[in-house]
Amino acid sequence: MKKYLLLVLIVLALFTIDHPLIKEPRDKLLQQGVDTLGETSQTQYSLAAKQARHEIAREIELSASEQAYLLDALATDEKVKVFHVRFCQEHELNLYFFGPKLNTICDIAAKAIKKAEF
Repeated sequence: MKKYLLLVLIVLALFTIDHPLIKEPRDKLLQQGVDTLGETSQTQYSLAAKQARHEIAREIELSASEQAYLLDALATDEKVKVFHVRFCQEHELNLYFFGPKLNTICDIAAKAIKKAEF
């Protein structure tokens, strides 16, 4: 019990002391932790977008430029929704996809959006 109490006191001291030898490494460690947590939540949040990109790549043969465009255009769930509204509902001209390819992408995007809502 004494060892545990001593460990708690040391940890509290490390988080409260503002000496440069302690503060700089502590701030770097905390920033790394925040960055890791941010990346993890972004990955979980964009799970439907990732699934949509995978399904599109599986169903349609894409060129390298089309793949690069889809990686950017469908990077997050929010971008999938924007893509769907612009090119599927409002029928804006898409420089990369048109006709049957665009219809297939729109169907897959709609399914991904529905899955993300549930």
